[in-house]
Amino acid sequence: MTALATAVLNKTTGAVPALVAASTSDTCEGTTATGRIFVVYRNTNAATRTVTAVVPGNETYGPAKPDPTYTLGATTGELWIPVDPAFVDPTTGQCTFTLDASAGVTVVPVKIA
Repeated sequence: MTALATAVLNKTTGAVPALVAASTSDTCEGTTATGRIFVVYRNTNAATRTVTAVVPGNETYGPAKPDPTYTLGATTGELWIPVDPAFVDPTTGQCTFTLDASAGVTVVPVKIA
């Protein structure tokens, strides 16, 4: 599991976030407001990738909360996932995203400040 550094997008200066090689399980800073942090993935591999947001905890009646999945397109695929407060692990304050395969995939969390 790799802890990703969050790039800050400042409204007065802008930013060019630097993507880093993704692993099959990455963590990033959590948020309490949807739309403040996005996790950006890019794929140069010839195969599509599946990104899963790991949602911690269980529903009221016991089953695990569902983990949303996203498809990252092949070759020139780009995907922006808004970090939902439901993705945040209350113990760590972090969010976990997993990939079915990481070859050719880069990632960066971006926070709007």
